[in-house]
Amino acid sequence: MNQPTGFRPLGGRGASWTYGRRHDYVYYPFAWTDTATGSRYDKGYYDENGQRYENVSFEKNGKYENVICHCPYCDQDNVLTLDAETARTHSLQCPHCGGPMELKTQLDEYAGTGNTYTSYSPSRNVDQAAPKKKRHTGAIIAAILFVLMLIGFIGEKDAGQTESYEPPEQGYVINYSDNSNISLFGEAVSLVKTGEGAYSIAQEGAEGDKLMLWSDYDDSYYESESDCWIWYNTDMEPAVWQYWYEGISSDFGDYGWMEYDLREGCWYIEASKDNWMKLPDRYSTEGLWYIAD
Repeated sequence: MNQPTGFRPLGGRGASWTYGRRHDYVYYPFAWTDTATGSRYDKGYYDENGQRYENVSFEKNGKYENVICHCPYCDQDNVLTLDAETARTHSLQCPHCGGPMELKTQLDEYAGTGNTYTSYSPSRNVDQAAPKKKRHTGAIIAAILFVLMLIGFIGEKDAGQTESYEPPEQGYVINYSDNSNISLFGEAVSLVKTGEGAYSIAQEGAEGDKLMLWSDYDDSYYESESDCWIWYNTDMEPAVWQYWYEGISSDFGDYGWMEYDLREGCWYIEASKDNWMKLPDRYSTEGLWYIAD
């Protein structure tokens, strides 16, 4: 294939292969310079002819998901789910001004992948799928475990057990793997501002500019001023801070966790399962902040 040269994986971030009906694509998750030739390449999808696409959407069940469409009249990007026939045969109208939009996403029919790493995450290991962490999962798990324990207790009692049940004095202690955040940073994390939108964890005893408080109910830290939930995902390599901003993340249904790419200086969001994309221009980044540690 006529692919760019000189790319090397960095921090577990390697290239991935996806096959379509029209083209085969190699996705390179960050920009790089070929040291042998001095040529610089942008991140994105490159087909068998070396043609670069910033985004590719594959048809699934008659739909294209997370298609980026740009309106040249009001200069806004829109992320849409398109019916396959509509995407092929009709002009797309901007939901803001009604003008015709241009597709910024390459459309193709999915045919398979060349390895297990098929979509972009700013810091995902090529051999490890990131856990899908949902808010409130701790409370749901606790409730399920409680019901299962209650059913087991009733079953034992019905089977003829005569000993009375006495719960532990401290109650049940359920250890979640998610609670690694507490062991790493504690229940309250003070942050100091180090730049525009950038913060670092304050040294012990130092006065901070922001305060994150752990929420057992949400399995995340919470920062009230920005109405943001924060999570340090150690299941990725390297570990990465992820953010759930109300008003942005909630637009993406069961997904919507965000990451800040320090290398590129921009935000990414998980639009669908394992599908990370640049935060669309229609969302303002004013007031968004990230931990630069």
